[in-house]
Amino acid sequence: MTAPFLGSDVWKELTIGGPAMRSLATSLLLAVLVLPVPDVEAQEEPTAVTSSITEVTVFSDRAQVTREAVVPVKRAATTYVFRRLPGWVDDGSVRVALAPADAGLIVDVQVGRDYLARPDDEEYRKAQAGVQQIADEIAALDDELAVLNAQAAQIEGIKVFSMDKIAKDAPLRDIKVETYGQVVQFISASLRETARARRELAVKRRELEPELYARQRKLSEMQALTQLEETTIQVTVEGESTHNARLVLTYMLPGATWEPAHELRAQGKAPDKAEVTSYAVVTQTTGEDWNGAALKFSTQSSTESNRIPELTALTLGDSGAAARIIQGRADSFSRAQMAFEGQNRLWKQMNAPMAQAVQMEVYDNNLDQLVQVQGKAAAMFQQLRTRGTTAFFSGDSKPTIRGDGHPVRVRIGRATLAGQQAITAVPEQSLNAVRTLQMTNDGSQPLLPGNVALYQDGAFLGMTDLPFVAEGETFAVFLGVADQVKLSRVLDRKHSSIDRKKRTTMKVAFVVTVENLAADPVTLDLADRVPVSESKEIEVDDISVTGEKDPDSKGLLKWRLTLKSKEKKTFRIAYRVEYPPELVQQIHRSRMEMRKAMPSAAPAADEYDFSEQIINLEKSL
Repeated sequence: MTAPFLGSDVWKELTIGGPAMRSLATSLLLAVLVLPVPDVEAQEEPTAVTSSITEVTVFSDRAQVTREAVVPVKRAATTYVFRRLPGWVDDGSVRVALAPADAGLIVDVQVGRDYLARPDDEEYRKAQAGVQQIADEIAALDDELAVLNAQAAQIEGIKVFSMDKIAKDAPLRDIKVETYGQVVQFISASLRETARARRELAVKRRELEPELYARQRKLSEMQALTQLEETTIQVTVEGESTHNARLVLTYMLPGATWEPAHELRAQGKAPDKAEVTSYAVVTQTTGEDWNGAALKFSTQSSTESNRIPELTALTLGDSGAAARIIQGRADSFSRAQMAFEGQNRLWKQMNAPMAQAVQMEVYDNNLDQLVQVQGKAAAMFQQLRTRGTTAFFSGDSKPTIRGDGHPVRVRIGRATLAGQQAITAVPEQSLNAVRTLQMTNDGSQPLLPGNVALYQDGAFLGMTDLPFVAEGETFAVFLGVADQVKLSRVLDRKHSSIDRKKRTTMKVAFVVTVENLAADPVTLDLADRVPVSESKEIEVDDISVTGEKDPDSKGLLKWRLTLKSKEKKTFRIAYRVEYPPELVQQIHRSRMEMRKAMPSAAPAADEYDFSEQIINLEKSL
């Protein structure tokens, strides 16, 4: 007898003693054997929750999604799990809370990933076996068809042999009709039977092919699932009593962007106010359903909002400091972005209808457009931050946001602003004077940079663009062409010349005319300019403007004119420019390099600096 629970020395003393000692030893052994062993509870599986998206905040390159699920909070710690989230959820952005806040405590949060399917899953093996079964049946039919083809070839050989034999035997002996008839009957019956068997095989194969295609499609979907990841988030909660609470999960993921757009509507020929409606044009391919969710839009940096602001030494020449900051911001999101780029298209393909080719072509085009908008929005919002400002907007409705990357407009603001009509003329850029509406943004939110659709009396006038307009700032929008104003700006060749020596000297004079063709007086703002040199090699002097008007520091000239009916006014602008001859060669080289780098790109006329305009002036003179 052995007793594993007692030391060997103690057991020996108990067993070598008298009957009483041996009886005591036996009792102790029995007591040890019958001691209750504590139950080791198996770890319970987390309870899967059914959640819905209640709110989405869209940034320039990602979206912050809020999900909610109603769960029972118990005294004992209970673990719940959010399953089937996209595999490109940003781990570092996960936030969890209970609502109301006093409903309990969040004990633990774990973010994990797993493939939607594995090759050793029972469903995957069944799909493989199903495809193999139908493939084997079709292979058996193909084998049978090969046998029939061989049989038909043999019968054809007999047919040819009998015909040759008859031709050879006919001159030598009499041929019995019965014998020849039997041969013909045998060949006919054999060919008929072979044809019937072929038709039956064709019918069976035709019936099996759709089933094979369906099973292959299912297996292909299962194979795709083995490459797709899902994110699972386990949350452990506990409370002081048993009650229901809302479990609120927030996370970020790539695949979304937005850009601002506006509509301006005015009534009447001389409107004194206009209704400005702002929209967020949102695009998303996150792989989630946003229908019915409250939408918000932010120009903030989604990474900066998760950091405590901290100033460090402002060092010059230390490139490593900037690299460390950029690296820290990028680490949290880089894995999610890589997963999105590697799996998102496959995710969409898995969920596409039968017309996959057309669906995926549209999706690819939308995804390319999304990437372009992301870059433009990020640059635009960065410029806002350089002005020391950001903006946050709430959508006025809960529209259907498609997950295929199709842009959807969501209204984020509307205001009626008082305005004053004006006519602006800049003949150097355009010989059309334009009607504008001067307004002050006295609304409750800023107007972001973006395209503006113009409407007057319900008619669409065209598209223009709007810069950033903060609350209280003034701005102007295009309303149309002022046909009653005629503009002209021509080079006065009599008073213009060019002298090429060691340095080139160019004297330039322009004549600007403004004429009112209408029967009523018209007031307008006229603008022109003279060059301003920012290079020591270029000198600009001898500036002469009608009325002894002086340009401002930027070289701009502005007049406020009131013209009577049929009245015309003329202005003369002259100046002298001196520059080295090699400047023109440098400009030519710069143009050639730009055309090689971007063959289709050509700067607009107002984007040329004066050094490039020199070429046109030299050609004119």
